[in-house]
Amino acid sequence: MVPLDDASPPPDDPIPAGILDAARAIRPCLAELLPFAPESAARIDDELARLLARSTEPDTADRVRGVLEGNPVTEVWLSQFLEFGVPPDFLAPGTRGTTSPGPAGDGETVRPGPKFVCPVGGDVVWWRRHVGQDVPRCATHGVILVKV
Repeated sequence: MVPLDDASPPPDDPIPAGILDAARAIRPCLAELLPFAPESAARIDDELARLLARSTEPDTADRVRGVLEGNPVTEVWLSQFLEFGVPPDFLAPGTRGTTSPGPAGDGETVRPGPKFVCPVGGDVVWWRRHVGQDVPRCATHGVILVKV
């Protein structure tokens, strides 16, 4: 048995790339996720934009996680994004993750539509949900997102 002092600590964040991907994907959703708190949505978006601009720094993923976990709605969104790899609105009702297995065939992930990103900074990612949906502008750079 290894003494506690000699045990290596678990990694703070085993999937920093996933957290940064989640930050890029949640930005276009914040107003919808926090409809009764537009000032909170704007504050979170500004903070994520600032952090994503320095995404190559080693502690950025931890800081992004802190921002997203600072609000109960965005914390749940982050958790589901990290588990399934897509925004939670692409999950069918009743979808269960690895932490709560259900009966076979219980829910599934809906295949996302085309993916769009900010052509300037790559700090916003958005998936088209239906054909008639307008492609949004990047909140940071004001340009229309482009299909990848």
